[in-house]
Formats: sequence, structure tokens, C-alpha cells
Amino acid sequence: MTHDLLLYLSKTVGLIWLMGFFLIVIIRTYNPSRRGAYRAAARSILPDGMDKE
Repeated sequence: MTHDLLLYLSKTVGLIWLMGFFLIVIIRTYNPSRRGAYRAAARSILPDGMDKE
């Protein structure tokens, strides 16, 4: 395996892996069934009296 082939493979596989990871993060972030958990996490840092909408 030459250096050029190894470089080409690492760039290609790395790009595909990062694109897949990005898509998974986006899908999990905007999934409507997780909205309640995100709101609870956002309110968890507020004092008790300030968490009313």
C-alpha cells in the first residue's frame, strides 16, 4: 500500500464517517420525541422560581 493510496482512503473514509456522524446528530437533535427531555435539560440550570413559561 503506497502513501498516496493510504492518504486517499483515509480522506474518503473520514469524510464519509464525519458526514454520517453529522446526519445522526442532526436527526437526534430535531427529533420531536426528544423535545421534552431538551426542555427539562434547559430548565434544570434555572432557579426554582424562574422555570415558568
